Amino acid sequence: MVTLNNSRLQSANYCRLLFGLYLSYLINQRKNMKTFVALLFFSVSFFQSVKAQEADWQIGDLINQSDWFRLEEEYPKVSGQLQSVAIKALSEVMIGTYFNKPVETIDLIDSLLEHHQEDLGFPNVSSLVALRSKMLGEIGQYKESADRLYDFLRQIEAFAKREDFPSHQQLADYYNTLRNEAAPVVDRPNKETEIPMAIEEAGRGVLMFVPVQIHGKTYKFIFDTGAGSTFVSKMYADEIGICVIRDSINITGAFATGTGKSGILDSMMIGDIAFKNAIITIADPNPAVDTVYQVDAVLGTDFMRLVGEVNIFPQEKKICFPVNRHSLPETGRNMWMYDGGLRLKVFSGEERLRFVFDTGNVRADMFYPYYQKHKEWIDKEGVNETITGGGFGGVRSLEVLRLSSIPMRIGSTSFEMKDIQVEYEPPTEKSFQNGEDGSLGMDFINLFQRVIINFDDMFLELDGKD
Repeated sequence: MVTLNNSRLQSANYCRLLFGLYLSYLINQRKNMKTFVALLFFSVSFFQSVKAQEADWQIGDLINQSDWFRLEEEYPKVSGQLQSVAIKALSEVMIGTYFNKPVETIDLIDSLLEHHQEDLGFPNVSSLVALRSKMLGEIGQYKESADRLYDFLRQIEAFAKREDFPSHQQLADYYNTLRNEAAPVVDRPNKETEIPMAIEEAGRGVLMFVPVQIHGKTYKFIFDTGAGSTFVSKMYADEIGICVIRDSINITGAFATGTGKSGILDSMMIGDIAFKNAIITIADPNPAVDTVYQVDAVLGTDFMRLVGEVNIFPQEKKICFPVNRHSLPETGRNMWMYDGGLRLKVFSGEERLRFVFDTGNVRADMFYPYYQKHKEWIDKEGVNETITGGGFGGVRSLEVLRLSSIPMRIGSTSFEMKDIQVEYEPPTEKSFQNGEDGSLGMDFINLFQRVIINFDDMFLELDGKD
C-alpha cells in the first residue's frame, strides 16, 4: 500500500490543479494523450537546477514532447549520466507503459512510490498512483486497482476534498464493478494456430474478416489493429447474451464520441484459441453510420496482445498465431501502444514519421501535420478531391489532396504508398488524431506477403512485397 507523507504535500491548491488536468486525461484517454506527459514533465522541471546536465534536458525534452520512440532509443545511451531521479524514473515508467511491459512497470512504480516520493513530488506521485491502478485494471487485477485508488482518495482527504477528483473516483468505481470478475486470458494449445481470413469490399476499400465462434455459432468479425477492445453491436450483444456490467459509457470513434454499454463475454473461439472473460464494448445503433456501412463485430488488440504475435498473410487469406515468436529485428522496436491503440515508427527518406496502425481503416491517409511540413510540394502536386468516410461515431465529408505516391520505410523494408490522400484542413476537437503524420490501413497490409505484428517486443516486420 502506498502511504503518502503529508510533510511533502504542501501546495494543495497547486496539486489539485495539476491533478485535475491529469485525471481528465485518464477518462478521456485517446483525445488528450499529451496532458499526462506534459504534467509529468512540468513537475519534473522543479527538480532540475539551472546547471542541469545535458542528458537530463535531452531526456526531459523527449518526455515533454511525448516522443516515445526517441525516448526508447536514447534513454539506454544516457541513463548512466542522468542526475535527476525523477527524470530517470519517469523515463523507465513511460517506456514500460508504451512498449507493453505492464508487470515490470507496475513493479517499478511500486519501488518509486516507496523510496522516492520526495524526489518525485506530489503531482508525479499522484499521477503514478493513478497510472499504476490503470495498468492493474488493464491486466485484469480489478480488485487491487480499485482498492488502491480508493485508498489514495481516502489519504488525500487530509488536505483536499475528495469531490475535487471526480475522474479519479470514476476510474476507481469502474474497476470496482469488475472486482469479482476474472482477468481476460487466452487458452490455447502449444502449437501454431491458423485461421482463414477474408478480404471483402467495404466502402472505398477493403477490410479483413475472421470467423469467431461464440456459444456454438460462427460470427464474422473485423480484424482491427485500431480497436483497443473487442466490440459488438447491440443486436449481436442481445443475440449472444453478453452480461452487461455498465449501462452507459462514452465510446471514442474515428470522427466522434458515441454511447454504448460494457459487458463481459465468458468465452469466444478464434480457431482453437479460447479468448475468455473478454470485456466487450457494446455500441448503440447509429442510423447515420449503419445506413452507410454497418459494423456488427470487431476483434481488437485486447485479444492480439494476449496471444503475443500475429502473422497476417493477405495473399494466402490466412492469419497465424505462432507459439514460437519472432525475435526483435536489428532495426529495433518500431511500434508502441496505449489504450490498445498502435503507433508505428515510419521513415520517408530521412524524415521520421509517426503513423496510426489501423487495419479497420480501408486506406492509408496522411494527416494535417504532414501537410503542414510539406505544404508547398503537396499544394503543387496534389489533386483536390472530396471524399466521404464513416467510422464509429459518425460520417463525414472532407476535402483532400491526392498524391500519386509517397516513399516509406518500416524497419528494413522500403515501399511506396500510391494514390494516397492528404488531409489539408486542421482536425476538429473530436478527432482521434493526436499529432500523427497519417494512418496505415488495409491498402498497406495488402502490399506484402506477410505482416508480423509482435506485441512482446513491440515491432512490425514486413516480408515480401506483393
